[in-house]
Amino acid sequence: MPALTSQELAGGIAFWNARPNWPADLHNADYRRWQAQNPQGNFSLAWWEPFLRDLKGWKATRPATDAELTSRFTQLAGALGAAWATACAPYVDSDITTDTWEQVRAFPDLIADIKLVLGGSPVFPSKFCHFLLPRIFPVVDNEAMGNPWPTYERYFRYVQGEWSATPLGTQAALKDQLVAHVNAAGGPIFDGFPIVTKIVELCVIGGH
Repeated sequence: MPALTSQELAGGIAFWNARPNWPADLHNADYRRWQAQNPQGNFSLAWWEPFLRDLKGWKATRPATDAELTSRFTQLAGALGAAWATACAPYVDSDITTDTWEQVRAFPDLIADIKLVLGGSPVFPSKFCHFLLPRIFPVVDNEAMGNPWPTYERYFRYVQGEWSATPLGTQAALKDQLVAHVNAAGGPIFDGFPIVTKIVELCVIGGH
C-alpha cells in the first residue's frame, strides 16, 4: 500500500472545507502574499508586527503574550538573520524532497527559542517557518493532525519519509488532485505553492 492515498487527500480537503474561516484555496492567496512579504533575513520589528498577527491567527502563539514573544524576537533578530543566511537562503528555490534536516535545522531550532514551550512542541516553529519557506518547512496543527510528533525534526523527517515511500505514479496523481482543487477554488495555483508539504499535511489530516 502507498504511504499516501487519494482517499486520504480527499478526506483532508473535506475536513479543511468544513472548518470555519479556513480558506477554500488552501491558502493559495496567502502563500503569494507571504512570499512578497518575506524579509529575506532582514528580521525587523516593522516586519515582525504584522507577521505576529498571522501567527496569532493560526493559533501558534498561545499561551504566550505578544510582549513576551516580541521581546524574545527582538533579542534574537540578529541571530535569525545569520541563521537565514546559512540554513535558508541557499535553499529558497528547492523543497523538502531535496533538502535535509541537517541543512536547514539551524533556523527552526532558533525559532523555537522565541516561544519557550515545555517539551519542545513543533507547532510554533513549524508555522513560523512555513510562512517563510512553505515548500521546505511543513506545518503542524494539533487539532487537525493529532500531532504525535514530539519535535519538529520528527515531523520534518516523517513528511520526507511518507513522500519518498509513495510511488511516483501516485505522487503525480496526488499533485494533479491538489492542483485541480486549488484552481477550482479560485486559482490559478501560485507557482510558489507548497505542493508536497501541503499534500502530506492534508493526507495526515484525512488519515487522522
